[in-house]
Amino acid sequence: MQFWLPVISGVLIVLFLALVIVHTVRSNRPYREEEQRYERLAVKGQPASAEVLALRELAQGTYDNDVELRLRTVALAGRPPLEQTLKTRIARELVVNFMPGQTIHVLVDPADTTAVAIDRRRSTTTISR
Repeated sequence: MQFWLPVISGVLIVLFLALVIVHTVRSNRPYREEEQRYERLAVKGQPASAEVLALRELAQGTYDNDVELRLRTVALAGRPPLEQTLKTRIARELVVNFMPGQTIHVLVDPADTTAVAIDRRRSTTTISR
């Protein structure tokens, strides 16, 4: 029986680590998607502004906070303003710039106005460390 105890312990540790990795990858997905959307829209996106309607902090990290922003983009090319929610990471010191009532810079996909990302060149979300 003592032979199996280290084997079972090792298998349980590997399973636990696998679960932690899967959870981490899944929980980071919305933030990676918004960042990838920004990279795509930085090339072909249409600059616009958006009013922050609500900010909800989802998690606090050492340097960054995971937040959910409710935004209303301005009318673009005859299209009415659009309200939507997006999840992103913002440096803790910069969260104040994304409080409700603030206007931020965004990029909108001209082909799909529901595809919006924060314009990180004009509304900074990170601080170089």
